[in-house]
Amino acid sequence: MRKPNSLILKLDGTSPDKLPMNRLAKYLSALNELYGSADSVHFDKVSEGSACLNTWVDTESAYRDVVSRSLSLVQNNGKPYQRLVELLSEDGLNGSIINAKDDVIVIFPKVSREVPLYVRKKTSIQGRLYSVGGKDDSIPVKIEGANGETYHCEATPALASELGAILFQFIRLNGEGDWERKDNAWKLKKLKISSYEKMKKVSLKDAVKTMRSASGNLWAEEDDPHALMKTLRKINCE
Repeated sequence: MRKPNSLILKLDGTSPDKLPMNRLAKYLSALNELYGSADSVHFDKVSEGSACLNTWVDTESAYRDVVSRSLSLVQNNGKPYQRLVELLSEDGLNGSIINAKDDVIVIFPKVSREVPLYVRKKTSIQGRLYSVGGKDDSIPVKIEGANGETYHCEATPALASELGAILFQFIRLNGEGDWERKDNAWKLKKLKISSYEKMKKVSLKDAVKTMRSASGNLWAEEDDPHALMKTLRKINCE
């Protein structure tokens, strides 16, 4: 039997016997921040129906204040709301806040249940080298890609010493790449560097000219090589 002025956080994808006490405490803490009116809101129990965190509010006026505050924080993406979204995402759960009549007051974003895929394969990337440092056998290396993204790499101490001498230059790195597929896209998580090549910027016109003049290729037969090259910003010159 639900109490009057009830507010229930419904956690879909779990049950009371699977919800650890430390996670329960974190959800209740986030709810306390979302609801406000700390002296008027009381915890009742965790009930079945997924895992339902039952709370109730002293008076009708305090209940209206709690609901109004919660909706305002949701609409403005307030920190207590963000914290609940993070908790649900971490636990892989979907959630909503309902009242005593099962009317939905707040519904949280659906959590993607896609299982990430991992692949290791030979990979080459290029960009501006801007960080080489560390003291372990695997030295962290970072380069900036064409769109401002950061590629995280690793090098042996010997390779790192060579790379440190060409800091802030444009390079191509080759090696074994660890890739992750998530949200229908592949992302390079880390590249273990086996070799590198120094590069320098050239104009698109000169790049096409170089490609056309090279023997044994089909670039000279292309009607619009510029269209094929429009995303390239640099070529290897050494």
